[in-house]
Amino acid sequence: MQLIINLLLALLIFFIQPVFLIGLSVAIATSYKRIKKERVSYRVAIYKERYELKNYLLFGLMTGLIGSLFIGLIGVPITMDWIIIYEIVAIVLLISGYRFISPLFTFPLTTIVLLGIKLLSIESSSTFLPGGWYQPLEQIKWVNAHLVTNVLFITLFLMSASLIVIKKQADKKLTPWCLQTKRGKKIARYQIKPFWFVPLLIVIPGESFGALFDWWPVFELGNQQYSFFLLPVLIGMRITVHTQLPKEAISLLVKNLSLVVVLTSLLAIGSIWTVYAGLVGLILLPLGGFVALYRHRCREKNWTFLFGAANGGVKVIAVRPGTPAEKMEILVGDTIVFCNNQKLETEDDFYQALSKNSVYCHLKVKGPDGELRLTETALYADSPHEIGVVLL
Repeated sequence: MQLIINLLLALLIFFIQPVFLIGLSVAIATSYKRIKKERVSYRVAIYKERYELKNYLLFGLMTGLIGSLFIGLIGVPITMDWIIIYEIVAIVLLISGYRFISPLFTFPLTTIVLLGIKLLSIESSSTFLPGGWYQPLEQIKWVNAHLVTNVLFITLFLMSASLIVIKKQADKKLTPWCLQTKRGKKIARYQIKPFWFVPLLIVIPGESFGALFDWWPVFELGNQQYSFFLLPVLIGMRITVHTQLPKEAISLLVKNLSLVVVLTSLLAIGSIWTVYAGLVGLILLPLGGFVALYRHRCREKNWTFLFGAANGGVKVIAVRPGTPAEKMEILVGDTIVFCNNQKLETEDDFYQALSKNSVYCHLKVKGPDGELRLTETALYADSPHEIGVVLL
């Protein structure tokens, strides 16, 4: 019974950490804002479920399990000082938006700050904490080449896992936002901003929380004590797409970031022998991230808007899930040219053509590559307009 109580207390400490709670609040606020904006713009929520909250809670569970086993079995300790600084850095970057809330930026920045504290020989002088509590910078002696190497390997693992998730999931359920160009042309763009947390079990040198809670698990290895701490690692990204297909834009970005991961992996291995390789790796990670985001931005400066008004037909900018349009495999970026053998020029033409046959729909669709295809499906007789496409 006591073991169960201890586990529940440990989980409580995990869930009351500021970085987890603020991340949770951001995910909830984002979903609420998105649904409200969809209803204002399109008179209906394209995606009714709060998938941002679901993604936040579920995307990182498998990564956290595998990463925690890896850290626990191999033994790569991270200091409590590093964890405290990480939470501060993550919260600051999260407040500024999703763009840099990733281990690609947060982990190197945290480590560089801690190295700077060690280099400047800053020591803790806090007296406001009760005796026996963890004191800030108490583990500054552990800030060394081994810490740099450990951080690099954990970062590379998290980045490799996150790139897999981003490539598979980031282009799902995207909401189009319409705007006008300087020439008055109406276009649609997409903000791709996946966001989730990874529960990572960290090995900490010293008693740490064991000094505060007598039930906290502490083990000895040689003459040194270690304990565990469950850290919520926030992972996110934000890019805007309007001249590329979202899937293609994500694929190119992941390719650029994968190159950064490969190069940093070589430096992480080299850091086992020389700390200078590790320091270069800490600099390369955020620098490579900036370059990858900049290259994406350069690709998006192309003035050939993919999601602009179509010359003949109506442009599809979103497809609601569970609708006839999804069944017909209508895709974002497609142009519906004919509906029920009637040529289309405007959205009104489309719904007039649909009303000619309230139980069946036959479409001729042109893909972004210019190829034509035919598709058809049955409709609900009492609601022929619920085909499920959002048109520009």
